[in-house]
Amino acid sequence: MKPLIKLASGLLLLAAPVLADVSVHVDLGAPPPPRHEVIVASPGPDYVWVNGYWGGEPGHYSWVGGHWDRPPHRGSVWVSPRWERDHSGHYHMVKGQWHDRR
Repeated sequence: MKPLIKLASGLLLLAAPVLADVSVHVDLGAPPPPRHEVIVASPGPDYVWVNGYWGGEPGHYSWVGGHWDRPPHRGSVWVSPRWERDHSGHYHMVKGQWHDRR
């Protein structure tokens, strides 16, 4: 009976790595060129057009359409998201955000 318990314990130890979370990075290469968008009429005088961009989805790029947005503060400017290439040649997204113009 003891050899059977040892065998079962050994099999559980071998199976443990299969149960662990695994993170896989898939390099998609450079994103496609931006799409041409038709800018519709502004909903009001305080709105700023935020351009569309390619977002990264697991395994592919996905277009996120542009839209009108209100700055959080007077004098804020929108800095669009962008893809930057790191030293290893992989692309990483830097998210868009509002910045104070000051």
